[in-house]
Amino acid sequence: MRGIAAVLATALLLSACGDGGGDAPDGPDGRNGRAASSPASTAATLTAPNTTRVPVTTPADRGLDRAAATALEAVPGTVLTSIETEGEGWEVELVTADGTEREVLVDGSGTEVLRNDAKQEDRDDRDENLARIRHAKLGYRDAADTMRAAVPGARITELNLDTYRGTVVWEGDVTGPDGAPHSLEVDAATGHVLRR
Repeated sequence: MRGIAAVLATALLLSACGDGGGDAPDGPDGRNGRAASSPASTAATLTAPNTTRVPVTTPADRGLDRAAATALEAVPGTVLTSIETEGEGWEVELVTADGTEREVLVDGSGTEVLRNDAKQEDRDDRDENLARIRHAKLGYRDAADTMRAAVPGARITELNLDTYRGTVVWEGDVTGPDGAPHSLEVDAATGHVLRR
């Protein structure tokens, strides 16, 4: 009897720890349980704090999460700053450790990279990209989940890290389950919905 109790206790402990799969909290780069692989000198620049939230992704909106994960896997050590529907696919913008943006086009299923290009930017643009990332405490996953909670059953068609009136925000275009469009802004430092 004592052996069965020990096995059950071990199984419960292991299930509580998780296996790094899809239900794990986001790592600093917005992917489940995986940390960004940026150089140590820029790790603080390209990271956001871990969170302990339960994703509220709806079946209709999983394409965004798959496309984001595919793009981040294609360009390791980057931070997602924008994702939006583009034709039948997803256009994803990622920022590298030096602030350069990469534009990755992912197919509609969210599983295949169709294009992966570096954008031509000057030093000011790169510095601005890094400054927005430094000020953002919320990664794209937390911002998306906040928007999904604000409009239950919604599908996010666009999500961008930007600055609005001096505040770094995640801006999102969301389509409700009734087809109604919503524009949301989430404070990237606090997670508060600023505007609907």
